[in-house]
Amino acid sequence: MKQICLVTLLAFLSLSTGCRKQEEITSYTVSKGASSSNTALPDMTAAPAKPTRMLAAIVPGSPQNWFFKMTGEPDQVKAEFDHFIEFMKSVTLSGDKPEWKLPENWTQEPGSSMRFATLKIKDTDPALEVSVIPLPAGTDLTADLLSNINRWRDQVGLDSISAETIKEAADKSPALDTELFTLKSGDKMISVVSLKGMMAGNPMSRAPFASGMMGGPGSPAAGPANPPAAAEIQYETPAGWQPGRSGGMRKAAFNITSGDETGEVTVIDLSKAASPLLPNINRWRGQVSLKDITEAELSQQSEQLKVGDLEATYVKLLGPEDAKPRIAILGAIIYRDELAWFVKFTGPVKLAEQEEARFKQFVQSIRFE
Repeated sequence: MKQICLVTLLAFLSLSTGCRKQEEITSYTVSKGASSSNTALPDMTAAPAKPTRMLAAIVPGSPQNWFFKMTGEPDQVKAEFDHFIEFMKSVTLSGDKPEWKLPENWTQEPGSSMRFATLKIKDTDPALEVSVIPLPAGTDLTADLLSNINRWRDQVGLDSISAETIKEAADKSPALDTELFTLKSGDKMISVVSLKGMMAGNPMSRAPFASGMMGGPGSPAAGPANPPAAAEIQYETPAGWQPGRSGGMRKAAFNITSGDETGEVTVIDLSKAASPLLPNINRWRGQVSLKDITEAELSQQSEQLKVGDLEATYVKLLGPEDAKPRIAILGAIIYRDELAWFVKFTGPVKLAEQEEARFKQFVQSIRFE
């Protein structure tokens, strides 16, 4: 392979003296039908993966959809299944806000950051709660549902589903072991998931994607009901990055280790129409305990990176100094044709600072064919 001189090496990889071989450019074709590995998401920053039950629902609205989510130990969540279904059947939208009737053992607390409200289940240990989050609705409800449901499935190590599975859910009745079904509340058809799998103890992966779902931060074997043709993505892997778990909505993934610190980089594609820029960046900010920013503040809190003939919006988000653990996100969002590509590092702040130059180099090396 072509040798890289010391000056170039220092400029791009911030490495020490001597000459090394250039990292090989990796190229592969992404198949939209590819399924993710049925294993737990490797946790780079918190506790190991553990058995988890997730109950979550999406109430469609305009201009935003509403996301309700409960995650916890399987037996604990199982005990609240009937209450969750009873609660979701009571949910209606008045104007652009939801109204509901709480089960007797639930209490309501004000929301914060992205949350509209937090619903607590009394006398549960560990504490069990339902988060209520509004996010902008996309132009295609099926794309919104597919992106978010597949993100949730990925969080507990399950394979992605297709748009056809969402249509079939309308004929299914509520049941604990039915992974996807619908409920009727007023004139709304509510999509509900009941998922059992393994979830890493990483708070970075818990939120939905913005607009039907970001992820999320999201996220997800995402994309519209009729997804674009398979895309080929090429990139240059920085020195020291090891292959991580990819497949499904994860088009690439890498694990990074330095001493006793570990981080993860993922590349995910979503529907462009369902992935507005600011809500996704604010979702990432919320994941590291930072306050939302406004559209006017976005240009001051981000920078543009050249990615071939495209541009990526890049953000460096460091959690508060008193946070334990103190987590950072390095994130870049690239819009191309009908897709939004999310490139994201999650890990300790110290490791993020160390890897920032390599992360930017990686983002700018991405090419689409």
